[in-house]
Amino acid sequence: MKSAESLLLNNVLANGIREMVFVIKVDELENFRYEFLNKAAKERTALTDDVIGRTFHEVYPKKTTAHLTEKYKKVLDTRDIVTYEDHYESPAGIKYSETTLTPLYESGLCTHIVALVKDITARKLNEFRVEKTTNELKRNKQKYRSLYDYNLDAILSLDLNGNIVSGNNAVHSVFGYKAEDLKRKRFTDLVQEDDLNVINAIFESIKSGKAEQRQMRVCHKPSGFKEVIMKFTPIVIEETITGIFGIFKDINEQVILGKKYQESEGHFRIIADHSNDLITMINENGNIDYVSPSYKDILDNDPDEYIGRHFLHNVHLDDTENLMDSFIQSVVSHTTWKEQFRQKNGSGSYSWFELRGTPVYNDWNQFTHMVVLTRNITLRKDYEKKLQHMAFHDSLTGLPNRRYFMEQLRIQLEEKKGTKQRIAIIMMDLDQFKTINDQMGHDVGDQVIQEFGSRISSVIRQNDLLARLGGDEFILMLPDVSKLEDVTNVAERILSKLNDMWCVTDAGFNITASLGIAVSSANSAEGSDLLLRYADKQLYKAKQSGKNNYQMYDFMRAESAQ
Repeated sequence: MKSAESLLLNNVLANGIREMVFVIKVDELENFRYEFLNKAAKERTALTDDVIGRTFHEVYPKKTTAHLTEKYKKVLDTRDIVTYEDHYESPAGIKYSETTLTPLYESGLCTHIVALVKDITARKLNEFRVEKTTNELKRNKQKYRSLYDYNLDAILSLDLNGNIVSGNNAVHSVFGYKAEDLKRKRFTDLVQEDDLNVINAIFESIKSGKAEQRQMRVCHKPSGFKEVIMKFTPIVIEETITGIFGIFKDINEQVILGKKYQESEGHFRIIADHSNDLITMINENGNIDYVSPSYKDILDNDPDEYIGRHFLHNVHLDDTENLMDSFIQSVVSHTTWKEQFRQKNGSGSYSWFELRGTPVYNDWNQFTHMVVLTRNITLRKDYEKKLQHMAFHDSLTGLPNRRYFMEQLRIQLEEKKGTKQRIAIIMMDLDQFKTINDQMGHDVGDQVIQEFGSRISSVIRQNDLLARLGGDEFILMLPDVSKLEDVTNVAERILSKLNDMWCVTDAGFNITASLGIAVSSANSAEGSDLLLRYADKQLYKAKQSGKNNYQMYDFMRAESAQ
């Protein structure tokens, strides 16, 4: 009978209990060995009957063994039932369990511990979901609180009657009051009387579930009023509108800046419309975004023709590279630039202009556009050209003067160094000019000087340079002398031309001149002063030799020849 009961009990333990059952034997050394595990334990774990008789450390890794040993020793130490929660790997994934360890005693000694393991996976997963939802709610509440408390825009919470319930920290900067001071006050106390109807209409709209936005002036304690953008939204709880949120963005500074900008824009338009200079705005691509109306008067072109085109499109080809380099350098160095250039006008001709460009950058230090003021300097250029001509030319004859001649002589001598080319200098003056000047007057004398220069110019070569030194003294440079005959031929032509009848006054008369010539050596090693000194000596010799002739000194032969 006992055997039948034992078999029945074993069958119930093995197959009739849905929870996992483990019977662990405790030996004399307090080692824990598997003695029994039911069907549920085998199905839900990776254990089999092979573990029967084996200890924990023979079945599990060290970490698992230590964990189980700690729990089972606690039963021995407390001599009481121990319950704990745990999780384990199963073929179906991670499972959560609640284990109850019950000691069995024989003669006062604990010989066995029965472990009843309940599957609490469903309960634990539900707890995890609840905990996750709770944490999310807590985080969302904190996010909302952060959005509310630390928002740079003022936020007021109102009831449906328009009374202020609460507000965030930014309320003070917008309204000049702390949020606590505004509690239980009506919001309409913060707006102008003229706007009360608008606010009341907004509140009625909010009650119907609509959001509203307006730009309006609100009261500000220290300064009177501030411009704000107001956004009103309904507070909806469980599908019922319970209040109103008002968000107020301070745009007072932007409004002031906008007014200043409009004033500045108006001033700019007045200046641009009435300026005698060209005003141009060039974008980062070098294309023109704006030109002033003065383009029409100054360049005789429709200003709209310039919009969208590159700023170099009508600039003289010789000036484009320099302008582009200066433009880029200005952008890179953040400096104003100044250049003179030529640009085409409506008639197709070119005029001289001077520009001053200033680069403009945004808050991120990125170049946005170039503001250019341009002035017509054609008259100034013409005047400068005349001044330059006057500085290097004789006013009576229009011929180059001593200063220009000496500079060109220096250049020619420098170029001829190390070559076989030679230079000749012919210095000349009129014979008996003082008598003509004294007897016939300075006006006639001036005409004689002019005629003298004209006659010499008519017989010299194109690359020869004739200049007036002063009074009746003239000087001629022959820059390319290959043989002495080149020089003597020119001298002969000059003397011959001067022997023609002069018709300066009603009565004709004859005028002659004396010439002094100096010819450089093969590499033109002589300096300009030395050449002039020898030419002057030869002129003196020509005067002493009866005038109306030339005398020549050849540095190659180092001797005089006639």
